[in-house]
Amino acid sequence: MSTHIDYAQVAAKLDYTALDKKLEQLAQHEPPKKHKTAADVLEPLRERLLALQRKGWSSVQLVSELKAAGIPVSPACLRECLGRWTRGGNGAGKSRSRRHNKRNGDNARPATAASQAGRGKSASGDGQSALRLPGH
Repeated sequence: MSTHIDYAQVAAKLDYTALDKKLEQLAQHEPPKKHKTAADVLEPLRERLLALQRKGWSSVQLVSELKAAGIPVSPACLRECLGRWTRGGNGAGKSRSRRHNKRNGDNARPATAASQAGRGKSASGDGQSALRLPGH
């Protein structure tokens, strides 16, 4: 049981200039985040971490130092951040789909084999080959 909202009445009461001013002020700021991620915490250290990785430091070694400094992060999470920063962009959602595609790519049947298998069936669907040998 929802109540009907009379938007004509709302519009009559609304101070559009004050609202527009408030929205203009909001546009000048970044929206608040609900929670910080590991990437948010590591962002100020981004260039230093990338440089250390290029020098040969492993993610496990870097994580050990980060944990000692009070940043609880896993090696997998650090590798994801480093990879995202190396590729550029935020990479949201990319790593999952790429892993998924790699996994399916190894087991997937080539498209030509699948289409040829379908050609061998007769139109009636009785399972017999549609190809006929001469004289039969």
